[in-house]
Amino acid sequence: MPAEDMSSAQVVRAQVTLTADPEQRTSIARPLIAATAANIRWALDTDLLDGPLASLERQLHAAGDRDALMGAEGTFRRSAWSVLDTILPAWLRLDGRTRRPPSNAGNAFISYANSVVYARVLTALRTTPLHPAIGFLHADTDRRRNTLALDLAEPFKPLFAERLLRRAAAQKTLRESDFEADVGAASLSRDGRKKVSAMMREELSATVYHRTLRRKVSYKELIHLEALKLVRLCLEGTSYTPFRPWW
Repeated sequence: MPAEDMSSAQVVRAQVTLTADPEQRTSIARPLIAATAANIRWALDTDLLDGPLASLERQLHAAGDRDALMGAEGTFRRSAWSVLDTILPAWLRLDGRTRRPPSNAGNAFISYANSVVYARVLTALRTTPLHPAIGFLHADTDRRRNTLALDLAEPFKPLFAERLLRRAAAQKTLRESDFEADVGAASLSRDGRKKVSAMMREELSATVYHRTLRRKVSYKELIHLEALKLVRLCLEGTSYTPFRPWW
């Protein structure tokens, strides 16, 4: 929860007002989906997604509400996961995205990496006055879900999930023994979790040169800076431009 002071109250009131307005909510959700899709294209580094990405952009332009936006996003993601499968060994392919529980090794990796990104985003949000459960894109009907954290995690997940899975496959750093399988469910083994956790920690600590700040920043700081963009949106009405890699 955000700190209980006047600045926090001002931000949360503005956050509630923005998310209660369907037009405002859609105007923020639309570029968030577009950036996430572009980041998936960047993470997979393949022109096989150029067509689906162009189609998504047209659909987002025409979409008038959250359901239409989410439908367009779902179509693109299915294309992206199919493309990802073409560069993975057979035992690591997703064969369609499954959750709760993941059905195979590839899905187990994606789910684990996404959960780490979500936790990091939630930590970043809790250092700001923003309320993590008041989001723009994800439905807020489930009170257990911190929907703003889900929203803010979207553009970062491809950098850690799809990208690291692609890298692990190329470098052969994962083995079938790093996963455990049951009937209709799969998960990382103890050794597998250690291995993927180390990959995630190393990536989160990696730095890139920030063109505006004119210094190197880590991925962890990039996530925090993204949360601050939403604070400025709420306090100053500054347009929100979701994160996209510039390197």
